[in-house]
Amino acid sequence: MSPYGDKFQPDFRDPILGLRWQVGLTKLAMTLESAMQAFWPLVSLVLFTYGFVALGGLAVIPTLAAQGLLAVFGIGMVWFLVSGLRRFRLPDDKTALARLDQGLKNSPIAALQDQPALNPDDPVTKALWQEHIDQMRAAAMQARTSPPEPQLAGRDPTGLRLMAIIVAIVAISFAPKPDLNTIIAAATGESAIPSGPSFAIEAWATPPAYTGKPALYLTEIALNSEIKLPVGSEITLRFYGDASFALTENISGATTVLPQKTEDMPVRDVQFSALENGQITLKNGDDILGQWQVVIIPDLPPTLQVPDGVEKTGAGVMELAYLAQDDYGIDSARLVITPDLSRVDRRYGLRPDPIMPDAYIRDLPMPFSNDRTKVKDTYAEDFSPDLWAHLPVDITLEVTDGSGQTAIVVLAPQNLPARSFFDPLAAGIAESRRDLLWSAENDLRVSQVLRAMTHKPEEGLFPSSSSYLLTRSTIRRMGYQMEDGFDEGERAEITELLWLIATLIEDGDLSGAEARLRRAQERLAQGLENGANDEEMAELMDELREATDEYLQQLAQEAGPPEEPQPGQETRTMTMDQLQQMLDRLQELTENGQTEEARQMLEQLREFMENMQVTNQQPQPGQGGQEQQNLQDSLEQQQQLSDEAFQQLQQQLEQGQDQDGEALAERQEALRQFLDDMRGQSDSDEANEAIDEAERNMGEARDRLDEGDFSGALDEQAEVMENLRQGLRDLQNREQADQSGEDGQQSSENDQRDPLGRPIGSQGRVDNGDTEVPDQNAEDRARELMEEIRRRSGDAERPVEELDYLRRLLERF
Repeated sequence: MSPYGDKFQPDFRDPILGLRWQVGLTKLAMTLESAMQAFWPLVSLVLFTYGFVALGGLAVIPTLAAQGLLAVFGIGMVWFLVSGLRRFRLPDDKTALARLDQGLKNSPIAALQDQPALNPDDPVTKALWQEHIDQMRAAAMQARTSPPEPQLAGRDPTGLRLMAIIVAIVAISFAPKPDLNTIIAAATGESAIPSGPSFAIEAWATPPAYTGKPALYLTEIALNSEIKLPVGSEITLRFYGDASFALTENISGATTVLPQKTEDMPVRDVQFSALENGQITLKNGDDILGQWQVVIIPDLPPTLQVPDGVEKTGAGVMELAYLAQDDYGIDSARLVITPDLSRVDRRYGLRPDPIMPDAYIRDLPMPFSNDRTKVKDTYAEDFSPDLWAHLPVDITLEVTDGSGQTAIVVLAPQNLPARSFFDPLAAGIAESRRDLLWSAENDLRVSQVLRAMTHKPEEGLFPSSSSYLLTRSTIRRMGYQMEDGFDEGERAEITELLWLIATLIEDGDLSGAEARLRRAQERLAQGLENGANDEEMAELMDELREATDEYLQQLAQEAGPPEEPQPGQETRTMTMDQLQQMLDRLQELTENGQTEEARQMLEQLREFMENMQVTNQQPQPGQGGQEQQNLQDSLEQQQQLSDEAFQQLQQQLEQGQDQDGEALAERQEALRQFLDDMRGQSDSDEANEAIDEAERNMGEARDRLDEGDFSGALDEQAEVMENLRQGLRDLQNREQADQSGEDGQQSSENDQRDPLGRPIGSQGRVDNGDTEVPDQNAEDRARELMEEIRRRSGDAERPVEELDYLRRLLERF
């Protein structure tokens, strides 16, 4: 029995039971639930039937089968309709109230219909009951309608209703709307298509692939519409059926013929390119099926600019900056360098007919991004080792777009940029190498020139024993190989050795600051004489500045007690600013092309540096000074041994007889033992490590001398001297660090200054305290440091002491 009673009639005028809207919505939801549960089979069958008919299912099956299937559909619909009507129920107010009450706690709507069971007239009982009713009324007003819940999953476990919905959606989206004629035709076996030809057309335009434009479906565009197409777009027309199609177009520049329909070709295609502005018209008799006004978008040719021409870095690398642009994008770019023999000065080693190289063709890199409408890049390559370095060439840069259009820039005739050799000996060896590559007729001449260069090594033409020995070794190998003639591999090997020798001499392996300064001055003078370009002159000036600074440091370190000037002699003193101005003036003259003035300024600078004197106090005796003196003595003795070994090697090469190195080996062993006694005595770990390594190299040099292998001994002795120099530097750095940490350094009245006006330290080193050049990045580092301090000061998890310290730093700076 319902808790509301069989005769319950709710009074919606009662404000407590004023649930009219909620009851009405609940009845609607329950009605939908009942309808879906009763009629979902009927709706599913109707959707299936619609989809089957709309998609042409009746047309592909025999007439009898179509008639039978339509009958089944009709009977099924009637059956599901009748059974649905039997199951369908309309809800009443009582059922709706019960549905609402189910969603509430303690069923307040049902509680409002209750009556007190005991003492209904008792005042206390009435008061309590009234309080209970008020609470239930308030709870009942919270009732809300729940959505329909048909629970069809249990009634349709196979999901037939969902399949019916999908079939109907596909039919509505893609199939023509079925009409009664179609259904009648399928049922009677008669054609529903009216008499006359059936036909269809499709038309689309495909732009060239390089444009990146999508295809355009013309059939969906209204008649007489204007369409813009890139030139070269391919128009495709496809015809179906037996209609009398007619095609006219004036955009391809040719006559387009429509092929006739045959049994082997029921579908006809026509393709032509859009090259001109014009019109496309399709007709069936007098009926216009399609008409489009075509406007051609031209494909502009690419543009190419080389604003700065060919440039050369100080190291001899050729650089070529270029800018290429195209409306659809650059497809490829290449550089072509063609040697021009007609402009070569055919003298000396260039007199014979050369082995002409092929043109240098380089594919320039393209950006990784898909957008190539603007390509701005710089191509760089070092042609220094090539045969045609510094010889006349024609340089052409070429870019191509997707349609094959090109843009070409031919640069002014010039020599192929390459590295310049300022050392005359290095330049001569590089020229001999070029002659060897130029023609086989030069082989004997090159050998003779190299022999002349190495004829008297004692005259000091070669700056180092290593470059001299490499040259002599190359001469011997050439002599062996010339007997049978060079093959390509042997010639390449010899030219590689000559290139190594030339660069070794040019770059130098000078160890002294004075020698490096002299070399820098000579290279700058040679550059002025040979007309070096701006980048090369800038590199030579930087080399001179660095060598000058190193020379001043060395003078300060080696300074002795002040010398009394001779009567009538004036001490030449120059401040750092004055020297800097002199160097700046020299660089300005070189940049302006004032060669003669620059040469005179360089000569003045050379004279000043040669006459410069730096004086200072004698170093204080001590353990560090004694260690340095011992290492310095060892270095001098090792240098003397190396010179004697080099002389022995020269005699061995000239006389062709082995020389006895036993005496030198004994002296080398004595020097090794002297150095062995010094091992582990220094407080500097770095110095001890350098001494250990030098002692090991001495042992190797001793063994090579004992075997008569002077070349191998020279290599080991070079390592010995480098390690001894490193040990001296480590000891000096350690002593300087110890002195800088001592308190109470005295500022003596004898405080001296070098010719640049800079104070000299206690060990003859220049005190850079007032001449230090600030680092150009110091401001950036200071800003980064302040940002890091602010970041850490905002970290509350750091210790209190650290935060206080960071805040004091911020307040101070």
